[in-house]
Amino acid sequence: MVTPALQQDKAAFARVEAPCPYFGTCGGCALQDLAYDDQRALKRERLQRAFASLPEAPAVDVAGLEDPWRYRNKAELTFGEAGGALTLGFHAARSFWRVVDLEDCLLLPEPVMPILRHLRALAAATGLPAYQSRTHRGFFRYVLVRYSRATSRVLLCLMTASGPREAVEGLARELTVRHPAVTGFSWGVTDRLADIAVPERLIHLTGAEHLEEQVGPFHLRVRPLSFLQSESALADRLYQALGRAVEKHSGGIAWDLYCGIGVAGLYLSKQFRKVYGIDSDPQHLELARLNASLNGVGNIDFRSGRVEELLKDRRFWLQEAAPDVIVVDPPRTGLHPQALSSLLAARPRTIAYISCNAQTLVRDLASLLSSFPRYRFAEAQAFDMFPQTPHVETLAILHRR
Repeated sequence: MVTPALQQDKAAFARVEAPCPYFGTCGGCALQDLAYDDQRALKRERLQRAFASLPEAPAVDVAGLEDPWRYRNKAELTFGEAGGALTLGFHAARSFWRVVDLEDCLLLPEPVMPILRHLRALAAATGLPAYQSRTHRGFFRYVLVRYSRATSRVLLCLMTASGPREAVEGLARELTVRHPAVTGFSWGVTDRLADIAVPERLIHLTGAEHLEEQVGPFHLRVRPLSFLQSESALADRLYQALGRAVEKHSGGIAWDLYCGIGVAGLYLSKQFRKVYGIDSDPQHLELARLNASLNGVGNIDFRSGRVEELLKDRRFWLQEAAPDVIVVDPPRTGLHPQALSSLLAARPRTIAYISCNAQTLVRDLASLLSSFPRYRFAEAQAFDMFPQTPHVETLAILHRR
């Protein structure tokens, strides 16, 4: 969505013709009318402005993609209704209720689009309606699609309200027969009122439960709800930059907080004697352990629980597992206050913070930089995981004074 602040920032750059026919209507992209180099310059300026309130803020660069189109390895699309017909796409710009029906999306890999169009047709053929956020009635809610460039395979999760299982099973059978690239199909069920694509129950219907992925040297397995950076090649560059930033502490102990399926920990494992990974989602940790095993990595200890709760065991975390380096990659909401205090109590020599939300990143960095022990903001590097949109992934490095 183009906010007034973003519109003002865009005014400094020349406009180009947006290639997508939905641009301006669809809320998925806001920067298609800027040349890609200008998009990166805009993001760099916005980050630099956000960091200006922090002491000794370093200059930041934005690493980009060679091809800023068709890059997403995961997307969540929403069902809607227009003129009595079922639609499938992204929310319209400046609208929580209207869904733009997409025949194509220039952010999604080309092999994905025929599958999504067929899924929409099969869903419409059931006669079941789209879920309406205003009335909280209807059936079809979202589609989560994952695509692996390493294997050219697709993983689908259809999310609905409670309703007829046979309709979803029939849809899944027909779709997977017609499209052999679909390696697995799951059904997510949620009756929550909130408009978020997170199911209360996840039912595996057919095919594989996971997708084979590759990030840098590591072979990974991901499930529909797993977190993975949205562009795999740039993710490799981010984790390589992380490795260089903490290289002087090689051979020590590292913490990987909010570790997800364990990707950062795999990179750290090549440099550190021991890595501790923490995540609150048992399914994430199941995959993290599997991914470590698949890659022959045996020096990561994965622990289940909320970061702010687990780190209360000070005797273990501050003595036996005392860290040289702490890596955090929290949700968009940032670090819990108790997690912040636990980081400071651990006194790591380096803190690496990975974030897709500049506001919460700056908030948390301000707390870390103004507390004891004293840290300095040593470097920052951004990675344009989200071309054509205002979003960017940032790696910030703090060294203890």
